[in-house]
Amino acid sequence: MDVPTRAEIPESDTWDLAHLFADVGKWQEDFVWVQKTYPRIKEWKGRLGASAKNLAECLEFEKELDLKLERLYHFASLQLAEDNANTQYLARVGQIQNLFTKIGEAFAFVVPEIQAIDDQTFTKFMVDPVLAEWQIKLHKIRRLKPHVLSEPEERILALGAAALNGYDDTFSQLTDVDMKFGVLIDDTGREKPLTQSSFSSFLVKRDAGLRQRAFEQFYVEFQDHQYTLASSLAYSVKADVFRARARNYPSSLQAALFPDDVPVSVYEGLIKSTTIPTCRWWRKLRRTFRSIKRSSTWSRHCDRWERNMSTFWRAVCAVVGAIVTKPKANAAVRFHPEVTAHRPTS
Repeated sequence: MDVPTRAEIPESDTWDLAHLFADVGKWQEDFVWVQKTYPRIKEWKGRLGASAKNLAECLEFEKELDLKLERLYHFASLQLAEDNANTQYLARVGQIQNLFTKIGEAFAFVVPEIQAIDDQTFTKFMVDPVLAEWQIKLHKIRRLKPHVLSEPEERILALGAAALNGYDDTFSQLTDVDMKFGVLIDDTGREKPLTQSSFSSFLVKRDAGLRQRAFEQFYVEFQDHQYTLASSLAYSVKADVFRARARNYPSSLQAALFPDDVPVSVYEGLIKSTTIPTCRWWRKLRRTFRSIKRSSTWSRHCDRWERNMSTFWRAVCAVVGAIVTKPKANAAVRFHPEVTAHRPTS
């Protein structure tokens, strides 16, 4: 059984992109408008530090372009999500990516010029009413000063952005188009295609054998492409390392966290709080609560007590299982006697 094509799916079951553009012709009109308009950014080159008015005008122009680009990109990317093998959709996404590169190159002077404004002048600008709605953005830009390069260097990074992100396109085309996961006989006896979209629905079926077949059949396809996937991941890491080193970050982790002002200690604390022992404790708790000897990977998304979740005490069981306080190491998991008496056994 083949996965239905987009054309074979009822229109009522598809998303409506008309809220973005009525048709491709309208999309093309806005695309041409952006192509013709973005070179105007040269009007502000070398003038951003002259007055708050100049800076505000430049930021407003950038905002106007961003709003258009956001709609253009989402329309093209959502169409591609419908069918990653459609050459017209691929072409439109390629057009947008190329346009982003050209705009990034043209706008390469903006952030360095804002960074170059001396502190005294910048402070005066920030109290000017024309920049009232740009306070947060400008403070973020100034905070990034240690990691913003010169205009020529920023231009080079902008030109290389599409190439550095190529690994992501490779991964998407491989997993969304080339990889085939076959079909399964579902719990109703009907043949159903196994896809990245349907995979999660198989993992919540009551039939443990069906869940296991879906899990193993799905991941064996990934195993068959493990070297290509590993190569894609490796280039993703290399791209992150390159960006971090180019922008003078101590590590790619700090490069990822710095723009959102997240301390490394917060990230490391999160990792520490979700360590393997904690995960093992949670699995042990679930096994105890569900009265099963072994919790398989393909059953972690399926709670077996949903069949008869109709009584008050069964609802209590669900709540207790979600909020019970973590016991001391090696302590037995205990429940209130009434909860234990009504705990599901299957």
